[in-house]
Amino acid sequence: MKIITTSLFALGICLGAQAQDTSRDAEQVSSITKADMRYVIEGSGYTVTQDLSSGVGLIGEDADGVIFALEGKACGDDDVCLGVEAFLVLEGDFTPEDANSINQRWSAIKATKLDDGSLYMSRYLILDHGQTLKNLRLNLETTHAIAKQVIEENKKEEADVKLTSAQIEWGDDSGDYANDGACDDARFHEDGDDWSYQREHVLHDATDCRSLYESGTTTLYIDFGNNSGEYANDDTCDDNRFTGEGRSILTTDSHIKIDSADCIAAYQAGRLNRP
Repeated sequence: MKIITTSLFALGICLGAQAQDTSRDAEQVSSITKADMRYVIEGSGYTVTQDLSSGVGLIGEDADGVIFALEGKACGDDDVCLGVEAFLVLEGDFTPEDANSINQRWSAIKATKLDDGSLYMSRYLILDHGQTLKNLRLNLETTHAIAKQVIEENKKEEADVKLTSAQIEWGDDSGDYANDGACDDARFHEDGDDWSYQREHVLHDATDCRSLYESGTTTLYIDFGNNSGEYANDDTCDDNRFTGEGRSILTTDSHIKIDSADCIAAYQAGRLNRP
């Protein structure tokens, strides 16, 4: 699962992170404009990046690089809208049962499974009877908490899935202790950071590690993933699960498990620490 678009659900996640303009919170509105949407986004500590490509709305981004959108509904020719929808899309292999489970647990949000397997999560607010901007913010903070819970649940499910042998890159047998019946690759050791030689054996003890993994007697503790990232092979690890001098300044989750070559090289050299 990867967040590709998220919504005002993200607002409120870091309410104390930076100074915010809440001067209009007491204002009661029965319709919303782009200026109002900008206030809600920027007043919650986030950045407006651009207009929506169609309709009346704005796209913004939070401090973690999560992209969100607000879109006006029931809008007139003057771009004044009687409602507003916040939405996010989670990319993955979701099922109708996943969406139903979310809807049953949290009535404040609507989840829909899309044809491509992604999950559309939205909250629609009707404004024609009047709501304060503060109340809109509180609604959105509640929605954020629900969305974040769904995101965290899916991250945990992904982490709990055991990879098949064919899904793991084993490397070669060029390590000093290859073919001795023991797996020396640090990826298969819970304390891999404590043994420098195990770092050096990442991808260099293939036969031993594969045999033990397939027999169920060893566990893959850290999966570097693949090398499909936009910034792969730039000599800097962009996977933000890791810490240390070998990590880049990028802080988003979008490069997790897609910068394997850079991250493995930095890890082998002792310039990264595992999550």
